[in-house]
Amino acid sequence: MVSGCSSSSGPTGSTGAGGSGPAIDCTTEERAECRIDQMSCVLEGSKAACVPCASGTYAAESGSCEPIGGTPMTHDFPTVTTPGGGEVLGMCRSWTLGNSEELWVNAVELDQDERSHHSNWTFVPDDQFDGPDGVWKCSDRSYSQLSAALAGGVIYAQSTQAQHEVQKFPAGVAVRIPPYSRIIGDIHTLNTTAEEVTGHMKIGLYTIEPSAVKVKLVPFHVTYDELDIPPQSTSRFSGECELDSVFQTTGGEPFGGKLYYLLPHTHALGTRMFVEAYGGPDGDVSLIDVSGFNSEARGRNYSPPIDLSGFKGLRFGCEFNNPRNETVHWGFDDQEMCEALGFAASDLAFESRISEAKATGQEDGMFTFTGECATAAFPWDHGKAGGGG
Repeated sequence: MVSGCSSSSGPTGSTGAGGSGPAIDCTTEERAECRIDQMSCVLEGSKAACVPCASGTYAAESGSCEPIGGTPMTHDFPTVTTPGGGEVLGMCRSWTLGNSEELWVNAVELDQDERSHHSNWTFVPDDQFDGPDGVWKCSDRSYSQLSAALAGGVIYAQSTQAQHEVQKFPAGVAVRIPPYSRIIGDIHTLNTTAEEVTGHMKIGLYTIEPSAVKVKLVPFHVTYDELDIPPQSTSRFSGECELDSVFQTTGGEPFGGKLYYLLPHTHALGTRMFVEAYGGPDGDVSLIDVSGFNSEARGRNYSPPIDLSGFKGLRFGCEFNNPRNETVHWGFDDQEMCEALGFAASDLAFESRISEAKATGQEDGMFTFTGECATAAFPWDHGKAGGGG
C-alpha cells in the first residue's frame, strides 16, 4: 500500500506556487490504490487523498471520476427500516422493466442509505416470481438466487456495506438482459447503531445501443461455502477449481475468454481475498488481491481485459483473523463468507463451489484449509446484437 494516501470527503486539488503553476498530480501508484476502493485520487496540499465518486460517475483508469455514459434506467425502491442492533433478512425487492426489446447493460450503479450489508441482483422473465413490485418476502414467491440465475441471469452484486458502487465495463462491452425481464434483489441490512434506521436503495442500469455492442459478457461465481474459522487465530481457506475439462465437456472448447470485472466478498473478519488464474503457459497470474475490510466498493474493472486463454482454472481463497472465543462459519450477521462474482467474454457461464474445510496444517502460524471444487457450467444466450467476445 502507498503511504500517505487517505480518504477524503471531497477534492481540493493542488497547483504550483501561488495556485497558477502546473497542476501536481497523484502518482500512478496512488491512483491505483484509490481505485481499489473505486475512488479518485486528488492532492490536498502535498498529500494524496482518495475521494468517493459522485452519483453518475465512476473511478476511471485515469484516476479521475468520469461520467458513466450510456442511457440510464433508474429505479428507487421503497424504504426499509432496520431496528437498532438488528438486521433484515429473507426479504426481496423487484423492478419489472417492461422492456419490449433486449437491453445491453454496460454499467450498473448502486446508491443506498439503508445500511445494506450486501445484495445480489438477478434478472428473470417477468412471468417468473410474479407479483407487485416493491419489497416482499422471498419465500412468498419461492425465490432463490440459484433458481433466478438459471431462469435468467446475474447482473450485479454489491460490495459489503458499500453506499455507492459502479460496476462499469469498457465502451462497447455489455451484458444482455432479454425482453420482458424483471430485476430482483435480495435484502440484507445490518444496523450496528443503537438507533432505528430507515433508508432506501436505488439501482441504475446504463444501457448502450445494440449496434454499439462489441463484446458480450457472461457472469461467473466462485465461493468457499464451508468455512470453519478457528477461534483466536488467523486462517486461510483456499482451493483450485479446474475449469478446462469442464469447458471442454460442456462447450467443446478449452477454458478461456477475457476477464472484464471481478468483485471480492468477505465480512469484517476477512483480512485478504484473492483470485488467481493458474496453470497458464507462463505460469500463474493474479487477478485480484485485496487486503482488509473497509465497507468500500471493491469491484474492479479491467481495461484492457485479462486473457484467460491457456489457463487450467482459477485458484481463490480468503484469510481471516478471528479474535473471538468461538469458531466462525459461513453465514450472515457476524459469520463470514468468501466468494467472488466476475464477468468475462465467454460462451459459458459457471459457478464453482468448495464445500469442505479440510485442515492442511499451518504456515507461519496461520491455520490452512482446503477442499475439492465442484463446477457447474452452462451455455449463455448472447442474443444477436453487435460482435463477438
